[in-house]
Amino acid sequence: MSLYERDYSKVITDEEKNAQHQYVDYKNQLGIKLANDLRFNHPNVECRKFLERYNSLFPNNKLDINSLKILDFPKEIEDYKYIIYKLGDERAIQSYIKTNRKWFIPASIFKDYNFGHHDAYLFPEMMLGAEYKVDYALLGQNSDGYSMVFVEFENANTKFLIDSYNSESESVRKGIAQIRDWKQWIENHRDYFFQSSGLKDKKVDIPITRFFYCLVVSTRKKMDERAREVRSRICYEMSNTKIITFDRLADNICKFEHSYY
Repeated sequence: MSLYERDYSKVITDEEKNAQHQYVDYKNQLGIKLANDLRFNHPNVECRKFLERYNSLFPNNKLDINSLKILDFPKEIEDYKYIIYKLGDERAIQSYIKTNRKWFIPASIFKDYNFGHHDAYLFPEMMLGAEYKVDYALLGQNSDGYSMVFVEFENANTKFLIDSYNSESESVRKGIAQIRDWKQWIENHRDYFFQSSGLKDKKVDIPITRFFYCLVVSTRKKMDERAREVRSRICYEMSNTKIITFDRLADNICKFEHSYY
């Protein structure tokens, strides 16, 4: 699924064509320096968007800082909290994000990892073969190379634990089972995944140790100390796995206001 209404893998206007020629000239002749990089300094906002996305690995899934800079963060956080607290159903949350293209919400999960500040992409509904569909896949780069996070959204309006038992609620159990299935699939089909996703064509290689998994479920008000202890145990037992609440995404969105990936 593309993040944008238009196709950023294609040049549409003459201004974009000219901007791309200028960008290539700077890159080939002088070496790109921030002061001359038209992806960030072109006088036309739409050309900046085009250059940033068109010259990336996946133009229609590229996350760029220029789009984040214009957000009204207090308003966005207020609207998001209304969805998770008043509605809380996973379908309602997903519909809000996808219908309104609020991609910064799942993208905020980058704040829980140490990659994505060099290069960052978001893939809604990424397929793992024909068997599984990941709610969101985050592809990010740091000095070690690329890493990937597979994200599962479950319900916000659910307790983490069943009352009177140290047993997870249905939403938590469902999310954990989904992640376990994804992990097993990737371990068995890693080469096929790189081919089918287009990562191999882009010369992106990710070792199995840099695949991560994130379950987003429940809210802080629906968790107590007992629930937090159970969550810690699950994350300890499931390597490369995080379980966070929907409140955590609101916290991460706040961080976007002052710094980006």
